[in-house]
Amino acid sequence: MRDRGHAALELALGVGLLMLPVAIVVLAFGPWSERNVLAEAAAAEGARAVAIDLDQRQGEALVARMAEGHGLGTDRVRVGWCGARPAFIGGATGTCSLERGSLVTLEVEIWVPLVVTPWGSVGGLWLSADHSEPIDLYRSLP
Repeated sequence: MRDRGHAALELALGVGLLMLPVAIVVLAFGPWSERNVLAEAAAAEGARAVAIDLDQRQGEALVARMAEGHGLGTDRVRVGWCGARPAFIGGATGTCSLERGSLVTLEVEIWVPLVVTPWGSVGGLWLSADHSEPIDLYRSLP
């Protein structure tokens, strides 16, 4: 019995098994990075909207629209205002003092799957970002 030609097959299988986890991590980096940028942008824009309009519902609606623009439903996004624990949009998420000179702080959490396959996603985690925006000392309040 001859063993010729087995080395090439073993090399191909070995490299394939070693490279598969690396390829999965590299392919998963894109969605992680995109969702992290989305969380940071949503926190900044939502806090800024509240500091300007003085209405937390406006900020939550803006975060929901941004998430929807990325194909995420409200079950994949949580918000928390001024130190409150983040909850799904529309739930009890805390309130901020909207007086002159106070800070509006928004924490946004977005669900990210660990690995996306053609058959669905596997696992996941919540990415979090927060942003604080001051209310102008010299603005006229309603």
